[in-house]
Amino acid sequence: MIKEGKIGVQEATWLISITIGAKVFYTSPGIVAGIVGNTSWYMTLISMGTAILGFTFICLLLKRFPGKDIVAIFNDTLGRMAGFVFSATLGLYLLFLATSTISEFTEVIKIYAFPLSPPVVMIGMLVAGVLTLSLLGLESLARFSKLSIYAMLLGFVTILILGSQNYDTNRLFPIFGYGAEKVLLNGIIRSSAYGEVIMLAVFTGSLQGLHHIKKAGYTGLLLSGMLISLSLLAFALSFPYYTAQEITAPMYQMASLIDYGRFIQRVEPIFLFIWFISSFIAITAVFYCFVSIYCKMFRIQDAKPIIIGSTIILFAGAMIQSNMGVIAAQMIQKTRQYGWIPPFILPLIALLTAILRKKGAASHG
Repeated sequence: MIKEGKIGVQEATWLISITIGAKVFYTSPGIVAGIVGNTSWYMTLISMGTAILGFTFICLLLKRFPGKDIVAIFNDTLGRMAGFVFSATLGLYLLFLATSTISEFTEVIKIYAFPLSPPVVMIGMLVAGVLTLSLLGLESLARFSKLSIYAMLLGFVTILILGSQNYDTNRLFPIFGYGAEKVLLNGIIRSSAYGEVIMLAVFTGSLQGLHHIKKAGYTGLLLSGMLISLSLLAFALSFPYYTAQEITAPMYQMASLIDYGRFIQRVEPIFLFIWFISSFIAITAVFYCFVSIYCKMFRIQDAKPIIIGSTIILFAGAMIQSNMGVIAAQMIQKTRQYGWIPPFILPLIALLTAILRKKGAASHG
């Protein structure tokens, strides 16, 4: 088994919160506004609730197999062949998330901040950072998350407060947007936004038992849900929903409108700091989780050669998606609609199989 070190509950909580919350800085808020109108701020709370239910099933599965990670559990419950397929599906899903996040990050930052920079340079620099932090290991990544979260939260709250000059509560009506049924359905479907909580099931050996995993998972989901909801609420208050869907990076646009006279304006650098650091942590966490799954599938002890090789795949995948343009954007949105299947449905299938086949410690208790 590869040695990934030990992390505490706080580090795991902030790592999960940042990885999930980073999505709000991309195109998703604008796209969701086109789907459910001005109700995205509470639609995401439905997604969070659905994800909490999914995480509960994951915890029940981990409880039946104390001390084992999700890859080993798949093998024990489903057999080597089916377990390998489930683990590979989860790993490839995480790799696609990492490449699509890099591609989306590059496209948005090229529009707003560095229009003349070649994508290959921006992607290359980001992948180099991911490689460096991944080689340092999970402990370093988790502690970097804990170290940076306080400055990020301060900047986030500052932007929300300063942006209040553009808030208009009339933009929250009609309160049910395009209809309560549509809000509920899309809230359940887009629970994929919180799917990165599955990382805790991959890194079980680094946390001190199921109690710590539960605490980090539930707290991380609640914190990220509240942060995303506050962001989307500020977005809905700042822009009418019929124009919001046309904005590429709504949160950046909201920050750019802040103007309190000569001395407080153009506060986008605060937003860019939050955006850069959160994206960097999120991409590295998801990528490292993919590497961890790969090493556990093939029982590889030393992850460093795999990390180096996988970053080449990461770079190539991000470049391909960046060049695909509209097609890649459609693929990303489809993933966010159906991406709840790998992190939530696969563990649920394993749990039901374990119960039916009477596998795990719980069946002998």
